[in-house]
Amino acid sequence: MFSENLSGQNYGFSIPESGGTLWSDNMLIPSTSANKSNSEKLMNHYYDPAIAAEVAAWVNYICPVKGAQAEMEKIDPELASSPFIFPDNETLSKVQVFRGLSAEEEFNFSAAFQEAIGA
Repeated sequence: MFSENLSGQNYGFSIPESGGTLWSDNMLIPSTSANKSNSEKLMNHYYDPAIAAEVAAWVNYICPVKGAQAEMEKIDPELASSPFIFPDNETLSKVQVFRGLSAEEEFNFSAAFQEAIGA
């Protein structure tokens, strides 16, 4: 929405009174990874506040990295004040993250995923 608003559209965003779910994009390392250390180095790279600010400036997603908002000020002060990238505590209090899976749900999910990928 932020990008569309920059291009002249006028969209808004609201969270229902009942609350909402906080979306996230995730980095994962497969348990069978032969390059776990390199994967961890790449993840750590993206969690550097200056790098996280660059990524957030490009994708306009919520940025969870502490210190990234201050780094964003150096790139684009308007983006640094965007509630779409850096929501305030009041907004965050109205949303929740996806719940964790029980052991049984995790097993069933993993089995279904393995079947889906033909493993």
